Amino acid sequence: MLEEILKKIGLNDKESQVYLSLLELGSQPASVIGKKASINRSTTYLVLDSLIQRGYVNEHVRADVKYFAAADPQVIVQSLEQQEHTLNDNRKDLIALLPDFYSLTNPLSIKPKIRFYEGEEGVKRAMNDTLNSSEPLCSWSAFDSWLKVTPTLHKYIKDYAKLRVEKYKIPLKVIVPDTPDVRKYLLEQYPPLLAKKDPLMEIRWAPKDVPVFHNETNIYDDKVSIVSLAKNELLGVVIESHEIAQLHKAMFQMAWKAGIKD
Repeated sequence: MLEEILKKIGLNDKESQVYLSLLELGSQPASVIGKKASINRSTTYLVLDSLIQRGYVNEHVRADVKYFAAADPQVIVQSLEQQEHTLNDNRKDLIALLPDFYSLTNPLSIKPKIRFYEGEEGVKRAMNDTLNSSEPLCSWSAFDSWLKVTPTLHKYIKDYAKLRVEKYKIPLKVIVPDTPDVRKYLLEQYPPLLAKKDPLMEIRWAPKDVPVFHNETNIYDDKVSIVSLAKNELLGVVIESHEIAQLHKAMFQMAWKAGIKD
């Protein structure tokens, strides 16, 4: 137990053995310490020197012989407290200088952050991330697929829409497939939308010759959230990258201009 706690605070096996041996022996020459710790003489001197540098062992000379003694264990506690204090000071300095570090960062060296989630919960997590948006959402919405998913996800998307509007008040520009089922659903669920009186949702219909898409993509801030709603492929992916988000925003704007208004 004692040796293990010494290892946890940074001592290696031999340093721990020597320190504990010194506590038992009291002040002794290196030969006696090495024998007690089962370490050869030359290694014992190296270990003792390391412990002296840490302040955990003291040395003195008596009759031309070097003697070594373990420092009070309280010294180790005080040393750790000092390290903690220094670490906190360094942490504060580092935080204060983060802008300077970032100013040196080559933007081309930054890799996108990608989070991947599986199953129904994965779909929810990827969608829920969009509720953190600080700007209007740009969405390719797979309404046709949301109508055919599991009952759990069907209920979820209704609750999600309510949260987006009532709690987070996030505006949405959405391109949706033009199918009879989707038009019926929107008429039932969003009557103000089709009456063009919904301030938080603006819709464009994908041209009828565009294949129906079964993945939902939301673009916001520096992120792109994608959920797959296929029966055998329920998953969510969130990509965080300024450049990738900008590309998707540009593509969305082109598609938005080509979308059909009612």
